[in-house]
Amino acid sequence: MTANHGVRPYVPSYVIGGKERTMRNGVIAAGVLALGLLGSACGEGSKTTPESQGGGGPYAQPSSAPPASSPGVSPSESASVSPSESASVSPSESAMPSAPAGAGVVNAKKTRLGTILVDGTGRTLYMFEKDKGQGGKSTCTGACAKEWPPFVAGGTSASGSPGGSPGGSPGGSPSGSASGMPGVSPSAGPGVTASKLSTTTRPDGSKQVVYNGWPLYYFEEDKAPGDMKGQGVTSFGGPWYVIGADTGDPITKK
Repeated sequence: MTANHGVRPYVPSYVIGGKERTMRNGVIAAGVLALGLLGSACGEGSKTTPESQGGGGPYAQPSSAPPASSPGVSPSESASVSPSESASVSPSESAMPSAPAGAGVVNAKKTRLGTILVDGTGRTLYMFEKDKGQGGKSTCTGACAKEWPPFVAGGTSASGSPGGSPGGSPGGSPSGSASGMPGVSPSAGPGVTASKLSTTTRPDGSKQVVYNGWPLYYFEEDKAPGDMKGQGVTSFGGPWYVIGADTGDPITKK
């Protein structure tokens, strides 16, 4: 058979629903459908399933990967502070009372008698003539120490009231035995010579403040700072005087 060059081949045609469709149109439609099915199959293959994630299907075990920690911080480092370090302050240290205002402080105060020794709250301090030649030791104990409460390091009077007046409050009377705050040393205020300060141990263990060899005392009838009712009083076998801050010697005038 000879080919018919330049002549369009005959393509059968059909009449469907009153319209003529050629076989060529049917071939194109079939190709489009095949491409659509192929694309759908590729899309299904790219979906992520639980099996593809877990790698074990329905019987896959849950992951046992450890929880992530902060970058650069190991568990041992995060717990590097031990209980002993966090509680480095012991209960006894945290409960240690602080020294009250004026505790163990010896100041100088100008008065009509001259510049005399007073405590940190301005109360007058005295010496006892019978303590002379005793090497800084006190001869005033018992009933004497109730009327003339010793001034002890830590600022407690014979009543044991820190930093207060004899008796524990202004105007009170002394009672009880002397007790000082442990570990507190006397200190010199302005006008007081620090080298003249020392302490002596009383029978109850408290530390009485000594100035220039004289143990220091309050007088129970002094009700407020500035009172000097004990000046020149003779009791318990000897006279009592205020002390000059500059010399450290008793002032005997009244």
